[in-house]
Amino acid sequence: MNSKYTIIFAYRNRDSERVKLSLESLSKQTNLNFEVIFVDYGSDENYAKEIYTVVNSFRFVLYHYISHSGLLWNKSKALNYGISNAKNEYILLADVDVLFASNFVETLNDYKDSDSFTLFKINYLAQAVQSSDIIEKPLDKLKISHSGDTFGIGLFPKKALERVRGLDTFFHFYGSEDEDLNSRLETAGYKQKRCNVPLLWHQWHPTYNTEKEILTINPRLSNVRRINQRHFLWQKEERTIIPSDSENWGKVFFKTDLDILNRPTSSVTIVNIEAHVIHFLRLILPSLTNHVVKVVFLQDDYYKSLKYKLKHTLNKESQRYISIKQVNDLILEEIIFKYKDYNYKYEVAKNLETIIFTIDLNSN
Repeated sequence: MNSKYTIIFAYRNRDSERVKLSLESLSKQTNLNFEVIFVDYGSDENYAKEIYTVVNSFRFVLYHYISHSGLLWNKSKALNYGISNAKNEYILLADVDVLFASNFVETLNDYKDSDSFTLFKINYLAQAVQSSDIIEKPLDKLKISHSGDTFGIGLFPKKALERVRGLDTFFHFYGSEDEDLNSRLETAGYKQKRCNVPLLWHQWHPTYNTEKEILTINPRLSNVRRINQRHFLWQKEERTIIPSDSENWGKVFFKTDLDILNRPTSSVTIVNIEAHVIHFLRLILPSLTNHVVKVVFLQDDYYKSLKYKLKHTLNKESQRYISIKQVNDLILEEIIFKYKDYNYKYEVAKNLETIIFTIDLNSN
């Protein structure tokens, strides 16, 4: 008997062409007994408007806009929101970069099982493959760089995902959230299976690593992959099934929450002196309970002066300054470890010399 499946995509500020190609491959399925939940987790308005036009042209897609652009990218929260809104018994966690063979959904009937989950093999398209190639050629005729197993594209019983309270929202940016989910499901007694027939193709894009060591307008945290990996391995060692702080695992913040952050009740300015930044983040900020706090972290003019550079070279500086990138990493670590479930907004200025962090300390 055929089941109806829910396919969930998590998206933010990506080009619409790859999404269109992915959804077009789903529109050509031999079995159309599925729906798509498309979770737009905090895209800027220009991206949101464009992607809405694309996804709205496919009748099988339900578009959900998490209209809070100040949050860090958290794929786990986006997918969890989709899981909590899914109505069908089986869920496929997907990716906007993926193209689906026309018999993919039909094949899901061979793998659905209330006591197990299935992960899929995927072909990685070569960088040289263009959108026009994907449109004009059969998928199996496109040039690939390699094939491999996936950890994050899988078919899951919804009850299994609910049992472990979805993906762990500790994981930010990219890395290990899918392996962690699979590990916790196995610890909970669900068997992992694999479909070894490649029915998926991954559209090429630059990797996350290319930007993590420099400050960019899009927030990036140095060493985040290692932090994520350590958390996954620790939970595996501890045989964790349900992550800590997961009571509200499907909760997200919307534009009404973002509006609250535009009315701070406390405002602070901190220059990039290391002691000042650390003291504020570790001691002062946690004490400002019942406040909406706006903190502006500035690069001190003195930090750029010849006098400071000379003193720094001679190791005679009276106060240790740190770069705005280092300030960025300190704040992001605090968000990940302490404030991930709060309503907050994080912004890096275009000149890359100012960071604005606003948080509602009433919101958790």
